[in-house]
Amino acid sequence: MNFCSKSWTTLSLTLKLTTASVLPFSATANAVETREESHAMVLLRGLPTLGTSHSVAIVELDPESENFGNILSEYEQPAMEHPLHHMYYSPTGRLYATGLDPKCSLAEIGLARDASGSPVVQSIDCLDTQGQIVGEDIMWHESNGQTYMFVTFMGGTGGDDGGSVGVFDPQTNAVVKVIEARKSQVGEGEAYIMYPHGISAYQDRMIVTSTVHPDLATGVGNSITVIDLNTLEPIQNITVENEKPVGFPSSPVEVLFARPTIHEDIEPAVLVNTMFGFETWKIPYNEEAKTFGEAEVIYSGVENKTAVPLEFYGNETELFISHGLPGVVKRYDLAQLPELVSTGPDIKAEAGAHHMIFYTSKSGRKLIAVQNNLLNLGDAAANDPTDIDFIAGLNDHSITVHDLDSGERSASLNFKDKYNKGIDNVEGLFGAGFVHHH
Repeated sequence: MNFCSKSWTTLSLTLKLTTASVLPFSATANAVETREESHAMVLLRGLPTLGTSHSVAIVELDPESENFGNILSEYEQPAMEHPLHHMYYSPTGRLYATGLDPKCSLAEIGLARDASGSPVVQSIDCLDTQGQIVGEDIMWHESNGQTYMFVTFMGGTGGDDGGSVGVFDPQTNAVVKVIEARKSQVGEGEAYIMYPHGISAYQDRMIVTSTVHPDLATGVGNSITVIDLNTLEPIQNITVENEKPVGFPSSPVEVLFARPTIHEDIEPAVLVNTMFGFETWKIPYNEEAKTFGEAEVIYSGVENKTAVPLEFYGNETELFISHGLPGVVKRYDLAQLPELVSTGPDIKAEAGAHHMIFYTSKSGRKLIAVQNNLLNLGDAAANDPTDIDFIAGLNDHSITVHDLDSGERSASLNFKDKYNKGIDNVEGLFGAGFVHHH
């Protein structure tokens, strides 16, 4: 979910690049002739049956480049069962990744340049989370005048109803506080945090979703949690559940606090995608009273024949929502949020349409690249690591590149076919590609 927490303008990143045996970014940037805007950071998942390992890589995604689809730099993840999961740039240009493995649920990725000036992945440093596991989303926001890094941990500190939001010092990466409120331990009707995934904030209110237990079997959520950023405590749960097209609770996954700091015409409201409910919800927000109105469905996947809505992304004028099935990205007028007013036909990607980045080709065409898979969980007969029927159809293992204006496909890169790996996440190199968090 990609919107800047404080500003809708492109961040001017102060890149903090380590320089052991490499040259600093600033010293070589003007000398680099290779165009880097179309270079993407990717998190790759090794497929055990194909003998590959998890890694972080830089890949060329310009269809006009003879190097399209080539890995330009790759760094293997420390040995562990599960891969890193999502990448995020901080306001100062540091690159972080959340992780699915309890041994590395949050990491900082080091980027640098080699002697020729080419960008390389140099390090992966796993961070101390004080026992919080299965990291998901990250955002930077203020609490009582201090900026913190907030991270959702779907597993929290463990247990059947685990889940937490970690508050980190953005300079030292130290844990400042663990926000945790187990449903089994709070009083009847009191706010709880369970399996948190999506995160978004406006002023002194933060929203996290209640998605699913990390084992994909123990429990599924159906609500969002409101956190008061003055006290760093949960204060309210709001249920977002209507139809159950697959028989599970709705599993809200990503959330966007639509707000006038994104576009001046936006009336504040929370938008929520429900992964198993196939819906997008709207919850109005009264800025003066700091209260939330009645939740309502504003998009039904059952009616529109789509399923598994996942991410919210945006550029200067449009909001994009990815739907894992049949694998499409829908686009809406940013200025008319929280209403979803279409701005054009669907961008037809592949099964598992998920994360995306925006950039231009060598000739100046505006492009959107869509990463197509959900967790790389699929059909064991097809040499994927896990056989879960519902999710089996959500993994194309590809990135498709489309003309942003027309939506027409320009190219496709299948990581399983080319590299025997799955593709878990895509992000712009050095924060490029007009990608914004929350």
